[in-house]
Amino acid sequence: MSRRDEMRLALRDAFPIMIAYFPLSMTYGVLAAAGSLSPLLTIFSSVWIYSGGAQFMLLGMFAAASAPVMIVTTILLVSMRHVLYGATMGPYVANWKESLKWAVAYGLTDEGFAVSSSKAAREGGLAPAYYLTFAFAGYGSWVAGTVAGTGLGGLVTSELATILGFALPALFLALLLGGDRTLPSMAAACSGAILATLAGMFNLGGAGLVIGGLIGATIGQQLKYRLQKYSTVRSAEASGKTS
Repeated sequence: MSRRDEMRLALRDAFPIMIAYFPLSMTYGVLAAAGSLSPLLTIFSSVWIYSGGAQFMLLGMFAAASAPVMIVTTILLVSMRHVLYGATMGPYVANWKESLKWAVAYGLTDEGFAVSSSKAAREGGLAPAYYLTFAFAGYGSWVAGTVAGTGLGGLVTSELATILGFALPALFLALLLGGDRTLPSMAAACSGAILATLAGMFNLGGAGLVIGGLIGATIGQQLKYRLQKYSTVRSAEASGKTS
């Protein structure tokens, strides 16, 4: 596939994420403008942090006048899952130039990882033209939405901003239902979601995401291994009976 075709495919795959990112980041810009963040700091946070969950949490912690150490620690905990994303994607980009690998790390949002890792697993790797186009299309939409939300500011009511905030969970549901729906994958998703929700109920903060992700992935992997082993045994038994 030519570089142009890779870029065209990347834009097609990124389009649903771009559509979801724009209203969500616009909501962030609106809430930040109505709160304590200046327009410049609001936009800079999207350019630099680029993490919906962390940025919305940042707003709440600024409003509560939390200590800087608490803010930094919480944001790091929320973002710990990206270490797992990087470990998963590493083998697929092992042959890339070192400078391009840093760009991969910056584009590993939750939604971007869900799409790009699935494609990499199916095809055994990713072309730089595809991934960079895919990653920065979503990034551009997020920053553009933040700029739009910051500019609209007081024109959007808090009720509308709350409704727009549903874009993030809706995007996660769409990615889950549109992706791999095998038993191991669904078991991993459901168990991870349950554990993360329980952790949230016990006020564990960002640690709940890490706990849910680790245990959910382990359950899914173990179930996949056992199903494959069972299938291999059954095939061997069937072959023995046939011979």
